[in-house]
Amino acid sequence: MKYSLFTLIAFLILSTSLTAQNNIQLNIRHQLGDDVDFAMNAAMQNNLGHDFKTTRMEYYISEITLTHDGGLQTSIEDVWILVDASAPTEVDLGSHDINAVEKISFYIGVDEEHNHLDPSSYPSTHPLAPQLPSMHWGWAGGYRFIAFEGDGGSAFNQPIELHVLGDKNYFQTEVSVDFVANDNNELLISLDADYIRALENIELNSGVLIHGGYGAAKQCLENFRNYVFSMTVKTTSIVDFSEVNLFSVYPNPAEGGNFNMTLETEGTLTYQVSITDMLGKKILYFDEVNNNMPLRVQLEEAGFYMINLIKDGQPIITRKLISK
Repeated sequence: MKYSLFTLIAFLILSTSLTAQNNIQLNIRHQLGDDVDFAMNAAMQNNLGHDFKTTRMEYYISEITLTHDGGLQTSIEDVWILVDASAPTEVDLGSHDINAVEKISFYIGVDEEHNHLDPSSYPSTHPLAPQLPSMHWGWAGGYRFIAFEGDGGSAFNQPIELHVLGDKNYFQTEVSVDFVANDNNELLISLDADYIRALENIELNSGVLIHGGYGAAKQCLENFRNYVFSMTVKTTSIVDFSEVNLFSVYPNPAEGGNFNMTLETEGTLTYQVSITDMLGKKILYFDEVNNNMPLRVQLEEAGFYMINLIKDGQPIITRKLISK
């Protein structure tokens, strides 16, 4: 059967229109209990009634898979996220033919293929590159999947260190979600991470020190798999940013890493701005941003960046920036 050139062109146009590319972003809200924002050194209790304070909470996420559009699956290739609970986690997962996400699956830790490679072989901005404090336990041990540190006991004078290692402890977690792309071809996946539940059924009153893949360390990782993550419940306060008239980032591209940010709002509300690279690593963070902008910023390294305007702990507007 022969087709005219016009028919073939029309078919290609129609096919393209049916496969819309949407930019996918993953955000993690760090919490200590329901609707309580995570804070270092906050006094909390686990389910056993044991007191603790957190001084470090870092972990890796890898091998992300999205179930979408009626059961289709898309794997996000070559993405490792080093999550630091003391800073916002906002990661660009790239553009994909995804309109509605039904489930997100990922592993806590680093896959065996990369777990025993040399960290110095990666660029300094890569999550698997050497970190300070270190997330690597040497060639044989591999990466710390989770590094939780703090203090326990009634007087908070008992040290807690759970550094979780081991290929056999590379666990996958799954979270059912319900997120769809907006009219700007953006799809935001927002998860809550409750770190109190990471310490479920772990004795803390006398302190605990484990660097390995057994005992309380393994229990912590199993808790991450089973309890820590859930879908952020969508509320009006999260998505309502009608008072923002303008949030501009210019010039873009930014020559020499120099650019301005301008915010115009109806009222006097204060926002935050985080700047992350395309791997989700926080580069800069501004705690109080309002109509007194413009704000002059300089980035030290060339590359692609995400500029996030934040309200109530959630990014509400995201701009992409190219720094030259």
